[in-house]
Amino acid sequence: EDGCLVGMSATIMNGSVIGTQSLVAAGALVLEGTVVPPRSLVAGVPAKVRRELTDEEVASLGTNSATYVELAAKHRDATA
Repeated sequence: EDGCLVGMSATIMNGSVIGTQSLVAAGALVLEGTVVPPRSLVAGVPAKVRRELTDEEVASLGTNSATYVELAAKHRDATA
């Protein structure tokens, strides 16, 4: 759903739903058909909901994802 951040090397299997404003940690494996509630921190292999995100953490999701996009663009431009 909207406003999520999926960390590097995380795998989300078919039929899974990641709730609004959730964070899937780097390297997590979200198994097929898993439904994650909104505002959740999900981590592990297999991934489990660890806790609810704070308001501050939810606010930082957009900033963090924008940083990933910016770094990817810089890498693309440097290797073109």
